[in-house]
Amino acid sequence: MKRLLLTCVVLILATASHACQPGAIAEKLRTWQKGVWISSGGVYSIWTDTHYFVVQGNELQDSLNIYCGASQIEYTDKGIARSQVVRVRKTAGQALFAKTDDIFDSTGHERPLVIDETKFKPGTCAFDKGILYDSIDSLGTDFILMSTCGEDRIRLHSNGTSFYLRASGGEVVSVRVEGW
Repeated sequence: MKRLLLTCVVLILATASHACQPGAIAEKLRTWQKGVWISSGGVYSIWTDTHYFVVQGNELQDSLNIYCGASQIEYTDKGIARSQVVRVRKTAGQALFAKTDDIFDSTGHERPLVIDETKFKPGTCAFDKGILYDSIDSLGTDFILMSTCGEDRIRLHSNGTSFYLRASGGEVVSVRVEGW
């Protein structure tokens, strides 16, 4: 009986220590997020190790919404940091908005994203120097809950589903249709 109890304690501690190893949560975020995603409402997104791309286009009655964006990203044990470097938006009645940032050095190589990990705080989203910090609120064995802007939340699941939970109510479901 003592041996069984000791074995259980050792297994629990080994599992917990692995989850607490530096980089373990970042790797879980990266693994679960990477791939091609399709969301309700006409949103397509691609997450890689270091970049995020999104394309949205829909027209509901007279409400045109076209959006394209590209971001540098970094996965950390505290959340995901994103720096948008390309943004194009067109909505009904509004002029086309386009913004690009030069992210290349003099040799033509992409400058790495430099983040401030102190900006990650559970329950909040920070925006500082052009970088958005989605902070981890809680972890489960098969999900990660993060805060994003506007008091909204994102619940990312290990099974290739994600739920964007609006603070005002309702959710947007995303499904990973291709992962790597």
